Amino acid sequence: MNEKTVLKQSVILFIIGFIIFSIVGIGLKNISYPLGFLLGYIFNTIVFYVIIFTSDMILNLKKSTSLIILMNIGKLVIYAIGFLFAIFFPDIFNIIGVFFGYMITKFSIIIGNYVSNRR
Repeated sequence: MNEKTVLKQSVILFIIGFIIFSIVGIGLKNISYPLGFLLGYIFNTIVFYVIIFTSDMILNLKKSTSLIILMNIGKLVIYAIGFLFAIFFPDIFNIIGVFFGYMITKFSIIIGNYVSNRR
């Protein structure tokens, strides 16, 4: 499965998840649920592009130990920034929404593999 397919499927899952978190937000009269989900998805997409960039650099450079370490630390920093936004601004971003936003790419990979294996 290539990255374009994963990104297309993640957009579909994002729309479904955003609708669900919007319904939850309307039910609880709190806009932070869909905004947290949106923030998590944006940061997750950035991390996915970092993974793609890291993979390309590993294949091109062959000497990649320090690059792998640096990029993994970079991914963790990006994830931490998203969670820190949710912690410091709980009225704007819900931490549960951010967490599920982070999981969209993983869910799209799992669903894509499940669908391709069933065919």
